[in-house]
Amino acid sequence: MKASMDRRCQEMKAQLASSFDVVYRSITIEGKHAYLIFLSSLSDPSLLSDLVEGFVITASNGLAITFYPGAVTTVYDRQEALVNMLSGQCLVLLEESEAYYCIETRSYPSRQNGEPSVEKSVRGAHDGFVENIIFNVGLIRRRIRDPQLCVKIAKKGSKTKTDIAYLYLEKLVDVDVLEDFEHRLRDMQECEIINERNLCEALYGKTWNPYPHVRYSERPDICAIHLLQGYVIVLCDNSPSAMILPTTFFEQTKQMEEYTQTTLVALFTRMLRLIGIAFSLYLLPLWIALVVDQNPTMLQLPMHDIRLYEFGFQIIFADVVVEWLRQSLIHTPTVLSGIMSFVAVFVLGDMAVELGAYTKEILIMIALCNIGNLLTPSYELSLANKLFRILIGLCALYFGTSGFCFAVLVHISILLSTKTIKYPYLYPFIPFSWKEFKRIWLGDPIRIHKKS
Repeated sequence: MKASMDRRCQEMKAQLASSFDVVYRSITIEGKHAYLIFLSSLSDPSLLSDLVEGFVITASNGLAITFYPGAVTTVYDRQEALVNMLSGQCLVLLEESEAYYCIETRSYPSRQNGEPSVEKSVRGAHDGFVENIIFNVGLIRRRIRDPQLCVKIAKKGSKTKTDIAYLYLEKLVDVDVLEDFEHRLRDMQECEIINERNLCEALYGKTWNPYPHVRYSERPDICAIHLLQGYVIVLCDNSPSAMILPTTFFEQTKQMEEYTQTTLVALFTRMLRLIGIAFSLYLLPLWIALVVDQNPTMLQLPMHDIRLYEFGFQIIFADVVVEWLRQSLIHTPTVLSGIMSFVAVFVLGDMAVELGAYTKEILIMIALCNIGNLLTPSYELSLANKLFRILIGLCALYFGTSGFCFAVLVHISILLSTKTIKYPYLYPFIPFSWKEFKRIWLGDPIRIHKKS
């Protein structure tokens, strides 16, 4: 029997590349032989020590070998056992058994938990997801202590073997959404999964439509609320954000603050936010159309002798400069972040206006539109809105008011044709649902989870 165990160990070694963190340990106690195979980079030394201690105690006392501290999976397929070992589990081979025992000893490297930088909240919780899927599941379980909370896990990717966990509440979940997701996950074509965006494309395909088909969130409290409302939450290992299925345009405009304020205050802030989002889309193109058609506005911009191409170039250039500053602030090291404020003063200050790069009125409009972008809770939605603002603005620049109206109709048509898992993208307005309208606008209690 020991020869069989040695043979299986050699077969495992033959499949594994030579790596310093792959550890093989042979144990012999009271004539009982065993092999331990694990990754030192992904295993907890204290758990491994407890495992060996339990082996010593049971074997030396003539008892059946017991694996401590728990979580044991018996596997007979070598390839499956190999994947479990590469995920951080410890493989135990015993001479009297042909099975591979997978012991839970994982200890993934992870950063400290903290509030997401994109979805900040004044009154809400200040914790967020990290890159450890086990830790992320624990953050949700801490909020929903219900026996009906179902957590399922799958591995996808021919090389990555990434853990994908999806959560839902039985008897509350939208069955159509759940069945559609499980069907797509089961029949998904073989591809490598690195993050939740790769997973979304693998499940629902790539599209040129810039609007997100799922909602991304780094807040466990947001995910817990959506679970209670019948949504499905998908977590991807090595990614600090979750996918919320399904989603709509207006669902992505909700913030955590709406659940921590009084009804009237939440309604007021929600109205202001939606107005700001509308400004980020249509205010600048509408102003361009009025200027091109020589219509009077409240701003002190001369209406005569407008040079179309110069006017259009100034607007596009100012918007591009703001986008450059936004991206540079994201990628600039913290030590050098102060320099960006110094640079912004020159490219967006009085000096740029005096040199004729753009006018003060253009800067005001660009600032208002970008404030609306920052008001948008969903980062992906704000980028999609910015792209369509530029396209609508170009139509307004060349064709005036008629071009603006046509572009707005095309934009609304694209929103209506955007495919989501179950509901139209402009739901609950098109088609109209009073129950969902109350939930989104008036903040109905979380217990309301069925959609009509």
